[in-house]
Amino acid sequence: MLISEIIPLMRPRTLAAAFSPVFIGATFSYYAFGAAHGTGLALFHSLLIFLAVVCAQIVANMWNEYCDFKSGLDHGQKIGNAGSVTRGAISMSLLLNLIKGFTVIPLLIGIYLSATITWWYIPAGLLCILISFLYSGGPKPISRTPFGEIASGLAMGLAIVLITSYAWTRELSWALWIPAIPSIYLVGAIMLTNNIRDYENDKSHGRRTLPIVLGRDRALNVMSTGYFFIYMWLFAWIYQGNIPITSLLALLSAIPAAKVVSILVRNDDVFKLDKAMSFTAMASILYNILWGIGLIIGKFILSL
Repeated sequence: MLISEIIPLMRPRTLAAAFSPVFIGATFSYYAFGAAHGTGLALFHSLLIFLAVVCAQIVANMWNEYCDFKSGLDHGQKIGNAGSVTRGAISMSLLLNLIKGFTVIPLLIGIYLSATITWWYIPAGLLCILISFLYSGGPKPISRTPFGEIASGLAMGLAIVLITSYAWTRELSWALWIPAIPSIYLVGAIMLTNNIRDYENDKSHGRRTLPIVLGRDRALNVMSTGYFFIYMWLFAWIYQGNIPITSLLALLSAIPAAKVVSILVRNDDVFKLDKAMSFTAMASILYNILWGIGLIIGKFILSL
């Protein structure tokens, strides 16, 4: 069936990068500031932002598939691409039409949100779109450089947290760095896991990704240190009294995070390494969802 070929092009595991920052941006704003124009409206806007971000991520994934196929990077690659294009199950013309179709949704939502919240959403959205395009396309794609992780973290982590939070508060605060910093890392970790998995294939095609520049072992150290940092980040802000102790629910995400590192350290076969992608996405989702739930519980306790 055609739909079974289209779904892998969306790369569902990476969509965790779309959902998690929206959720933590909304729940942190609810806990710390409340909703400037009512909780119901803020939730509606958050839902629209989520839909726009998911569609934008799907477009980015499909564009990445298109660019990798055109450049020959996917030829002979055993894992990491959807396979629908390389097998000829999806034509290039259909892929481009899908990209155009999914692009319409975030554009329409962006126009509506800009008209109802702030027109600053337009330049912010255009900047994110530009980063997504340059990530896979252009004369020197960011994904083939050591800056892929930070670029994706800023566009899909920091920007989404700020955009969602502004929909709740109608203002920006330095306190938003509390949820933004872990979101930047968690999005980047998904890309870092992908690049560690594709290390040999990327190297053979002349890419200069972060694991290739640093070396595989140092890249793994970066990942381990990053996970350790975001858990210490929680403890620090709980100690300061900025977030409730119920935020420690997020520590449960350390289980899949440890599994990611374990798989990457113990294996070098691409098929076994691919399992790490699922656990990276799971760690990202659980960290922000459980932290968000902890914030909601903390808000409820404060209201008693």
